[in-house]
Amino acid sequence: MRLSALLLAILASSAMAGPFDGLYRAGEGWDCQSVGSDGGALAVRDGVFYGVESACQLTNPVAVNGMSAVLYDAESNGEGESYSKRMMLMQVPKGLAVIEDGFVNVLMACQ
Repeated sequence: MRLSALLLAILASSAMAGPFDGLYRAGEGWDCQSVGSDGGALAVRDGVFYGVESACQLTNPVAVNGMSAVLYDAESNGEGESYSKRMMLMQVPKGLAVIEDGFVNVLMACQ
């Protein structure tokens, strides 16, 4: 099964974990225990991206043709504010690339 077809099959089933579910860290010295705190782990779980003091519900997934990536609408809450944005998640050799308008952050997978 091709990766793009596999991603679509995974995304179609809400009962299954998403293709990017896991714990990640933004750099050396970030722990893989305290999800959402400064210096702690970032996470993707059940259609939600957990950043530092924020959470984004990922909806309307669109597989990116020819890439291990999915583009989402993200409804986010953090630091007392709500906002919408587009967010693309892409598997990379060491973990996960989080791509937003004008911004790319490569996160390392927690082991």
